[in-house]
Amino acid sequence: MTHQQFGDFGDFSLSVLVTSPPWYENCYLVVHKPTNTLAIIDPGGDGERILEAVAATGAKAEVIWLTHGHPDHLGAAHQLETALGISTRAHVDEAQVISTSSDLNRTFTGQPQKGPGSLETFAGEPTESLGGAPVRVIHTPGHTPGGICLDFGGFVLTGDTLFRNGVGRTDLPGGSEQQLWASINRLLGLLDDDVMLFSGHGPEWAVREARRWWRMVG
Repeated sequence: MTHQQFGDFGDFSLSVLVTSPPWYENCYLVVHKPTNTLAIIDPGGDGERILEAVAATGAKAEVIWLTHGHPDHLGAAHQLETALGISTRAHVDEAQVISTSSDLNRTFTGQPQKGPGSLETFAGEPTESLGGAPVRVIHTPGHTPGGICLDFGGFVLTGDTLFRNGVGRTDLPGGSEQQLWASINRLLGLLDDDVMLFSGHGPEWAVREARRWWRMVG
């Protein structure tokens, strides 16, 4: 699992670790440079490698955020909470998905999974913070009821709501195609053309590219 740096976006720096098969899920590390604090977003697995990457940044881990609660996005959360002394935060509408993630993981892989041990939830679309800097929560139900995107200004982490030239599946419990389409329409309407979108799987793209594609397929 390589640790790829995307560089700086204002006061934030962004990097990604792609987890092992079968998920190949993007776990993101965001550092708030003025305070040297760090957020881990969607730690889907490979906890030891994520810990090594966190240590390599030299920043102090402050929080784990989940864009949603599927097992490929939270598999290492419990290990990281314990090792780093931090909590996991997710939308309150995602609590049921998180509580059943082990069962879903067993369905896909045959193995149970330990979920977050220190879960904190929020409702609506609060402004979260990293190092005191605001991080906008955009609630994007559809892939799951409590799916969110995290807006850091120059970039947005879209989880499995929106991929490059693709959207999240809606056939798992709590999924809704109608809600997902509405969420994507709203998301792309909130963001400037030059903002970069980084998803839960696959490569990044700019909002202007996403809008062009969405007009063709949405």
